[in-house]
Amino acid sequence: MGFLDDVKRLTELRVRLMNEAVNRAPSLIKAIEDRNSEGYVGLIAEYKRVSPSGVIRLDLDAYGYFSQVSPYATGFSVLTEPFFFTGHPLFIRIASMFNKPILYKDFVIHESQVEEAYSNGASAILIIYRLLNGNIGWLVDAARRRGLEPLIEVDNVKDAADAAKDYPEFMIGVNSRDLGDLSISLERSIDIIRAIRGRGVLVIAESGVRGKSDAEVLAKEGVNAILVGTALMRNPTLAKELHEVRVG
Repeated sequence: MGFLDDVKRLTELRVRLMNEAVNRAPSLIKAIEDRNSEGYVGLIAEYKRVSPSGVIRLDLDAYGYFSQVSPYATGFSVLTEPFFFTGHPLFIRIASMFNKPILYKDFVIHESQVEEAYSNGASAILIIYRLLNGNIGWLVDAARRRGLEPLIEVDNVKDAADAAKDYPEFMIGVNSRDLGDLSISLERSIDIIRAIRGRGVLVIAESGVRGKSDAEVLAKEGVNAILVGTALMRNPTLAKELHEVRVG
């Protein structure tokens, strides 16, 4: 197929999805719990074309990516932020074609973004603890009113402990990337994980997983799922290996 054939195919898909009602994606919490009960760590495959470190790849369309990783993914994470990550809500609608849980991932600071996540079919929404200086109660409530599952992201031990104490029924996302200087450290993630494991929350390791060995280290620390973007975008076939990582 030539360039225009590819453009036409994806444009037809885009137009159709723009005008279709979308079904709510399944529960991310339940999907992770089910995967854990089978003895495996959940895999949240993220569609992310650009990161704070730069361009990852722009030649992999959303449908092609989800098609490749769907057999192995517990759920999807979809970047919708347009300026720093070249994301778009339409990517959620494309992800919804595969009947997997979907995390709406943006810098959420307003209820209109909760509505955007809901109207496009997401089942979970990222809430960054540090972005709102810990004042996230109103946003958690807004998400719950829409039936969305909050994934509360933290990047330090104190915020993690506070979030786990205040919101034990939700998912805590431990970001190995420091949101101040953007440095990545799995060792920092492990310190945070150790501070909150055993508290009843589902722990999701975010960022920094380059391959199966990193995932296995995090699994031994007690994470329930890993969220992988850059490594899977560069090599979607890695999903099969990550799918095989066992808990503990």
